Amino acid sequence: MRMTMALLFGLLLLSGCDNTDPTGKTPADADTHRHSADTPRPPTRIRIELKKSAPQCDGKGCPSVQVNWLNYEQQPVLNKAIETRLAAMMVRMEGDAVHDGSIEGLADAFLADAADMAMASQQGWELRASVKQQRIENDLLTLSMESYEYTGGAHGQPNVGYFHWDLQRQQWLKLEDLLVPGKESDFWTLAQQVHRDWLDAQQLDQTFRESWPFEKTDDGYFNGEGMVLQYNVYHIAPYAMGQPKLVLPYEKLKGIVRQKYLPD
Repeated sequence: MRMTMALLFGLLLLSGCDNTDPTGKTPADADTHRHSADTPRPPTRIRIELKKSAPQCDGKGCPSVQVNWLNYEQQPVLNKAIETRLAAMMVRMEGDAVHDGSIEGLADAFLADAADMAMASQQGWELRASVKQQRIENDLLTLSMESYEYTGGAHGQPNVGYFHWDLQRQQWLKLEDLLVPGKESDFWTLAQQVHRDWLDAQQLDQTFRESWPFEKTDDGYFNGEGMVLQYNVYHIAPYAMGQPKLVLPYEKLKGIVRQKYLPD
């Protein structure tokens, strides 16, 4: 019995701030870099890859795990937070195998559960996860995280999330931490209005609206238009509609989102 594993450090040693590429994009991630004069220089990225497959299985459908994520040089607290967040996303369809909550522990548990299922090899069980640096702007580092788990059936379970880190304060931020204290109610009122506009644009009837009501989400990020609220499948729409996004425009976020995180 042999379990294949590749754990590769140092594939990317890139500065998150000054980049010699004239396009401003790193070879690994197409992210945005904008920061204040007081922001510490973004740390060097290190890409890590973990691959494992089921023992004594040589077919194309062998249960397998592949996880790619980022660590940052000399940033143990940040690295621990990244791995904690990613591991939480990977716990989608909990099995019987015991694990320690780490990324590698979850990988081993997934393959152990596959070994207990006679049809796992024929069904092509797989667990995938990845992390990319999406954006650095106004002291805020944002990572995008994706995971996918398939254990048979019509389709797998995709999941997407976002991780925010304040470079100045060296602190993991949840979505509510990006808001002005006391403005959460205003934020979600705005989000509900944007959701109603989305329903109208999709021409969805009352039956749909009652079956798939508005929900809050813990995942959001900033882009060129505003704050994007990210939803996973089965949250505010059926699987067939994918992972909906609601965009809250910047002009309506002033006084709601902390000024330091809004674009200049």
